[in-house]
Amino acid sequence: MLTVPLGILLAILDCFPERNFRGTFWRSIKWGFFVSLFFTAVKMGTRQAVSREGFEAFAIFVSILSALMLLAILPSYTGDEKRAKAVRFAAVVLVVGFFCYHGMEIWLMPVSIVVAATGELFTPEVLVKSLGFGGGVFVGMLSGYLVYKASAALSYKRKMFVYAVQAVACIIQQGIYLIQVLMIRRIIGGAALMKTMGPLIDNQRLLIFAVFFVTFLVPVTLYLQPRPEKPDGANPAEYRKILTAAKHKLRWGTGVIAALVVMVFMSSVGYSYATKVAELVPAIPVAAENGFVSVPIADVQDGHLHRYSYRTQNSTTVRFIIIRKGGNAYGVGLDACEICGPTGYIEREDQVVCKLCDVVMNKATIGLPGGCNPIPLEYKVENGGVRISEENLEKAKKHFR
Repeated sequence: MLTVPLGILLAILDCFPERNFRGTFWRSIKWGFFVSLFFTAVKMGTRQAVSREGFEAFAIFVSILSALMLLAILPSYTGDEKRAKAVRFAAVVLVVGFFCYHGMEIWLMPVSIVVAATGELFTPEVLVKSLGFGGGVFVGMLSGYLVYKASAALSYKRKMFVYAVQAVACIIQQGIYLIQVLMIRRIIGGAALMKTMGPLIDNQRLLIFAVFFVTFLVPVTLYLQPRPEKPDGANPAEYRKILTAAKHKLRWGTGVIAALVVMVFMSSVGYSYATKVAELVPAIPVAAENGFVSVPIADVQDGHLHRYSYRTQNSTTVRFIIIRKGGNAYGVGLDACEICGPTGYIEREDQVVCKLCDVVMNKATIGLPGGCNPIPLEYKVENGGVRISEENLEKAKKHFR
């Protein structure tokens, strides 16, 4: 979703070499790279200084506006100075916004791998996850490059058609996410809106297949192009050179098809395997008495994850988890983390796993701050129960808004 549309955009901008749009494009790539990396570092270093949802929502907003601006200008672009400045501005904003939207998600992956390793970096699990991350980045970059090289052989109108369909698919997907954030923040809402948005939110990832489908038109168009005719006055050697160049372009089309096959497989079979439904531990409602919530020790002695929910004074539901780590030590924390927010945790094969990023928690570190660990909650073991102060649970409501 990041590299393929940008590959098409670069192929379009290359049609106007006199404007040096290519230089602007690559400078924007560098800016987007470092800006997304900077804000990810700030997010990790300060926890609360950068809201991931807010940051990505802003990046989406500017990306949508710039994409619409390019779609309005490029089809009838004639090369005049005023429109050239508008194209340059919109391209910069789009590329940087795209990188910021996808960048934080990309950079948090290796961070989560290191955090989950808890110091044991040289293990098969870390190796497999690192290879998966590196392989995914490589496939994405290679796909974008192949699409760019194959698109360079298409006519301007065909390039614009492919880019327009991809841009619309991205705008719809990003728009759904933006509305979702506004609904979570309760800026907009309502039963009627939820009824409409529910199915769209659940199926928004399917829009990537629209990008794949229209990208498939690039190699198809190359294959359907007629065999180059011999120019008047060209000798056999010159004509063979023309035919060789045409065959070379077809190889880029073959590469695009191979990359599409890999991406479709990863986005369908791979995604289904990685997100197969795991059994969720139900949240048990609890209430405070005399300023404390108390969970009987007998209920959490089995070493499995137990999830509870507390309703604050302003009716916010705060979820927290308890798991026995051994002896009289318990892992007690919110069903949320600083990185992924209130998406929560599941138990899979006797392991506690972040529901969003699939990072496996070291049980010994649950209750400690940092990384994808549950946000810690102070507790005491008294009178046969794990006791958590009502005041701390009220303060935790900011993580579940």
